[in-house]
Amino acid sequence: MKPYAVLFLLGLVALLVMPAHAQVTTPDRSDAPVRVAFINPGYGDRGFWKDVRGTMEAAADQFGYELIVFDCDRDSKMMIESAQRVFDLDPAPDYIIAVNEHQQGARIVLEAAERDIPVIMLLNDLTQEQKDAHGYPVKDFANWILTLTPDNERAGYDIAKSLIDGARLENEYQHRKPLCLLSIAGDSKTPASLQRLQGLDHALSRFPLLREQNRLVANWSYDEAFRQTQSWLKRDGCVDAVWAANDDIALGAIAALEEAGRRPGKDVFVGGLNWSPDGLRKVSDGKMTMTHGGHFFAGAWVMVLLHDYISGVETLYENPEISFRMEAITRDNISYFVDVLGNRDWGSLDFKEFSIANSPPGTEYNFVLHPGDGQEE
Repeated sequence: MKPYAVLFLLGLVALLVMPAHAQVTTPDRSDAPVRVAFINPGYGDRGFWKDVRGTMEAAADQFGYELIVFDCDRDSKMMIESAQRVFDLDPAPDYIIAVNEHQQGARIVLEAAERDIPVIMLLNDLTQEQKDAHGYPVKDFANWILTLTPDNERAGYDIAKSLIDGARLENEYQHRKPLCLLSIAGDSKTPASLQRLQGLDHALSRFPLLREQNRLVANWSYDEAFRQTQSWLKRDGCVDAVWAANDDIALGAIAALEEAGRRPGKDVFVGGLNWSPDGLRKVSDGKMTMTHGGHFFAGAWVMVLLHDYISGVETLYENPEISFRMEAITRDNISYFVDVLGNRDWGSLDFKEFSIANSPPGTEYNFVLHPGDGQEE
């Protein structure tokens, strides 16, 4: 057999035995960095989604990826337009990171499938109804390679439990007086909001000390939470505790409570979520029982997963739907987190340390900044 024929056959055998995922994850442009497009549903210059974008940019830089971000300012029309801009990119991105905000995720997955562009869903996964209608990652969509979501249900539960714990620390509540609870959700559609409410419902069923008086929706807004809480107080609504779906809602509720002469942290207890700078200050001042969160680090964690996926970490192909637990910042551990978060200089953190690409088989991801954190059952 001629030498070139032998080489051809050897190459053919190599292709046949190559793992399937290795054939789809290697970028076509070997001389260029991996290009990642992120359709950011929020604002790029403020709030939670700024932090998601910031951690993602820092990690992408550490892994040598080119990151292209399209901010959508929480506008559904802008999300549709941004998705189209991503699909119009030339050359096309190697990977797309999308969020199922305004329930746009299914459309993005479907259109990316037509173009054979791998997609990762971040923070808000497709709803169960959407999955039933369209399918699941990998099993039904070869291009939908990963999903990364926080354990929102556990966070909702932890916030509720922190309200009881906060009340028990005050002498006037040592006799286990029932707490009138005002619950303020973010919205009534996104998976994150619904899952946090599921956690709240779990806590309500487990702790009869919490007596929910009303459940409102504030559209994740400080102003709306202020108005809703103010209106409830003017109707002489009973409130000893406020379960808030995020920090903006908690802060709006606190402002309304203080306007009415209430003393958050003393005669009313408020818990939120997001690790926002203002939320951290309220926790430090004792006006909030906790700010749950850290999920804006999902921007960095998804870059870690992408790096490991490209590196061939088998667990990501076997279990493409990854969930990570958020962390609660309370007065007990806030000093540690303030040191870590600092001035939100995300580049000062080494996100490569969270990769398991060079770890023994079976190693699990540990997306935790503070190993001692966590709410007890």
